[in-house]
Amino acid sequence: MNIGILGGGGIRAPIIIKMLSEFSFEERLEEVRILDIDTKKTDAIIKLAKAILNKGNKKLNIVRCNTTAEFSYNLDAAVFTIREGFEEGRAFDERLCLKYNIIGQETTGAAGFSFAARSIPALIGYAQEIRKQSPGCILINFTNPAGIVVRALNIAGFDDVIGICDSSDAARIHAAEFLNKKRFDLNSEIIGLNHLSWTTKLFLDSKDILQDIIIDDRFYEIAHGPFERETFVKDHLFKNEYLYYYYCTGEALDGMLQEKETRGEYLLRKNRELIGRLYAEENPEKLIDIYEDYLNDRFRTYMSYAYHNIKRRVVENESEGYAEIALRIIASVKERKDLNIPMILPNRGAIPFLQDEYVVEKFCNIKAGKIESKRAETDLPSYAKDIITKVAEYENLAAQSVVNRSFAQAEKALSVHPLIGKDVAGKILKDFSERHRKYFADYK
Repeated sequence: MNIGILGGGGIRAPIIIKMLSEFSFEERLEEVRILDIDTKKTDAIIKLAKAILNKGNKKLNIVRCNTTAEFSYNLDAAVFTIREGFEEGRAFDERLCLKYNIIGQETTGAAGFSFAARSIPALIGYAQEIRKQSPGCILINFTNPAGIVVRALNIAGFDDVIGICDSSDAARIHAAEFLNKKRFDLNSEIIGLNHLSWTTKLFLDSKDILQDIIIDDRFYEIAHGPFERETFVKDHLFKNEYLYYYYCTGEALDGMLQEKETRGEYLLRKNRELIGRLYAEENPEKLIDIYEDYLNDRFRTYMSYAYHNIKRRVVENESEGYAEIALRIIASVKERKDLNIPMILPNRGAIPFLQDEYVVEKFCNIKAGKIESKRAETDLPSYAKDIITKVAEYENLAAQSVVNRSFAQAEKALSVHPLIGKDVAGKILKDFSERHRKYFADYK
């Protein structure tokens, strides 16, 4: 079996490679292929990954590819984790949003649109080559904003791409810790979109336990995320941490405006420092120490503006969640093993008030290699349905605008998003298109 990491010079790649070395597939893993356009960064990341493997006495055949064709040949699964425009693009986008006095976060709102506009054309090109060379390859998307990316790939003809994100499974992860159970001992009902979802039911042995644990102070201490207690227990629904930008919009914006650096500016600085140090360091133990220090600081400072009055809790090995989900899905589909996991996929009746082709985040079961999902039973509060409906329309229009290369569709998309609006849409789109000129050159 051959698995490829597209964007393999990225910061997450060593974690994915480490997890691959520890994961038990039925079929022998022949190659882990890396493709990335940033040569220096890829050199540093592969050197680090090999140090991590050696420390754990693990072996993997890491193959660095120079072309998409080389990467795509005889490939069983591909993980998409690219960053077109690099950290510089994110830093510009988030700062621009704050200039317009709107939320500046790369997956939520206007900055998310710009990220998608840069990433989607490249991903379509990669997916086309992979389909040509390896028709049965499993396509797993990490690239944000995942909802728009998956919808755009669907529009472009890739109906079977699977989007994943660990944030929607937080209720199950925290409940498993709270109850001293394993994550996959529980099932859940999730309603919403990527980075915009509510866990409405949480099952242990077929009993819904969410209503009991969400009001428990001990569970709050484990699972609160950026929410104060009143918001955390509101409507007895478990809230994805990114809902902070909708429940606490004013506080989030004020916090962002007060910080010296946006998250993008912070990561631009820290990632440059990291790659420079990794590239220059030859001692394997020091390479790992440098990376672990970087990850600890990254987690400690994440959404820092939201934690002024709340104690942050960082879980050990938190960063491995994405990789574990991806590998479990690959194994489940190829080996026809049952799996219960959230995925980012076309709605297809799961959320009754949304169109079937809209991409949602929903709890799925893989059985005999096929993905199944059930229609949501819970009736969300009207405000939640309203937010989901508006953002789903935005994501669909945004995806169409990128695939169709349409300024009109892009402006309409930005205008319907509740965190952007008509007054800002046209102006910020003009600024995005001027700054990221090569990605908008053929828009009409």
